[in-house]
This record gives sequence, structure tokens and C-alpha cells, in this order.
Amino acid sequence: MKKLISIIVLSLLLGGSAYACGGSFYTGLFDFSKEHKICGEYARGLDHLDDFQQNDVYCDCRERLYNKKTYGVDGIF
Repeated sequence: MKKLISIIVLSLLLGGSAYACGGSFYTGLFDFSKEHKICGEYARGLDHLDDFQQNDVYCDCRERLYNKKTYGVDGIF
């Protein structure tokens, strides 16, 4: 039982996408929003980028959608 729990904890810790864009562990795991779906599909659709660049594109997309929703503009600065 101890081995099973250790394997589960280790696999969750090594999953880097759970902390994407400054979110916490739980917001990364349980994000079922429209923004997550839209930005995830957009970032995965860019096949010429590696995983780190796709993560940056995803984070930028989420930030732009948040700013548009909250402030009515794409960027604050």
C-alpha cells in the first residue's frame, strides 16, 4: 500500500502541466472551463512548437482571455 501511494504522489509531482500559468495544483487538475478548452486546443494545434513553447502559448492565451473578460482589453500594458 505504501508503494502504491508513493508511486501516485511521485507521478503527480512529476506532471509539470498541473502548475501551468501560476495556478495551484488543484486549479491545474480541475480546470474544466471554456477558456482551458479553447486555449488548450489552440496550443496543441501548433505542431511546430515544443512542449515548453506550447505551454507559453497556452499561458498567454489564458492571460489574454482573462484580461478581455475582466478589463475589456487584450493587454493591460
